[in-house]
Amino acid sequence: MYLRTAGSIILLVLAIGHFSCSPNQIKQVEIPMLTDSNSAFEKAEKIAASKPSFRSLLISVDGHLELEQYYQKYSKDSLDHLRSASKSIMTTLIGIAIDKQLIPSLDVPISNYLTVSDKEKEGITIRHLASMTSGLEWEEGMGYNDNNEMIDSGNPVQYVLDNPLIHEPGTNWNYSTGDIHLLSAILTEATGMNTLQFARKFLFKPLDIADVELQRFGDGYYSGGSRLQLKPRDMIKIGQMYAQGGVFAGELIVSAAFVKEATSLQNPGGAFPNPEEGYGLGWWVGKPMDLKAFMASGYAGQTIAVIPALKLVMVMTQNWKVSGQQALKQQDDVQEIAQSVVEAILEQQSQ
Repeated sequence: MYLRTAGSIILLVLAIGHFSCSPNQIKQVEIPMLTDSNSAFEKAEKIAASKPSFRSLLISVDGHLELEQYYQKYSKDSLDHLRSASKSIMTTLIGIAIDKQLIPSLDVPISNYLTVSDKEKEGITIRHLASMTSGLEWEEGMGYNDNNEMIDSGNPVQYVLDNPLIHEPGTNWNYSTGDIHLLSAILTEATGMNTLQFARKFLFKPLDIADVELQRFGDGYYSGGSRLQLKPRDMIKIGQMYAQGGVFAGELIVSAAFVKEATSLQNPGGAFPNPEEGYGLGWWVGKPMDLKAFMASGYAGQTIAVIPALKLVMVMTQNWKVSGQQALKQQDDVQEIAQSVVEAILEQQSQ
C-alpha cells in the first residue's frame, strides 16, 4: 500500500541539506555485530523505545553496526515482515538474473515470459514493471483495493495481466504491487527456479542469511511485492550491500551497474513534486545537494534506508497490523528517528 512513502525519503534526507562534501568510497567490509549501543545514537534509541509500535532499530556506519536494539518481545532471532520493502529485494533478484545472463536485460518485453492477451500490452518491459510504469490499471489506496483482489483471486499473475492498459508503458508512474509481483513470475519462468530458490542461492546464501519466509500464492508463484520475512540483522546486510555498490564481504552479489540503475530515478518527469525525488527500480530515491539517499519502505514503517555519502544504513521494523492512519503515524516516527541519526553523524563529523 502506498502511504506517503515519497514524503519519507524527503524528510529522511532533509537533515543533510547543508552537508556539502562529495560522497566517499564505501568500504567493502562485512558488518561486525556489536553488543552495546553507541551513545551517539542515544536520542534515536530513546525515541524508538518510546513508541509502542517499534520492534527493532539498527544503525550501521561505515560497515560497523553501531546500534542494535529490539523492543517488546522481539530479539535478534525474530523474523519480521518487510511488507512492501520486499519490492526492493524482488528487483534485486531481477538484477542478479540479468548479471548471470538468465534474463537479457531490463528492456526485454514481459511477453517473452508471460502470456498477454492484448497486443498493446506486448510493449510492457521488465523495466516498466520494476519502475511501476507498466501503464496497467491499478488502484492501491486505503481499504479493499487491487492488491487485495489480486491475492483473493487465486491467480494473482493472471489478475494483474488482465487489467486494462490505460497508459502507454513508461509514460505514467503508479504505485503497483501488481507490477512487482509479475517480476516474481518472470524470474521463475526465465530461470527455471522459483523465486525463493533463486533468492536463497544467489542472494541470501552469499549474505549468510538462513532464516527466510516468503508466501507462495495459489497459482504457484511466490509473492514478489510483499510478504517476505527476514531478521532485521539480515535486512541491514542488504542495505550494506547496496551501500557498497553490490558487494558484501568482498563478494560481488549484484553488479554496481544495476545498483546504480535501481537507486536512480526511473519515473517519468512530473510524477513527483520534487524532480530529484521519486522511484527507482523497487527503491525510493532522493538526492539533496547531489547526495544520494534511497530506501526500501513497507507499510507502517518497515525500512531499510541508505545514505552512501554518510556511509549510513538504517533498519527499522514496527507492528504492521495497524490501521492506515496508524501506519502513517509510524512512518512519521521513522522520519523523526532518521533525522536524529543524521544529525548525530553530522555532529560527530564536525568535531
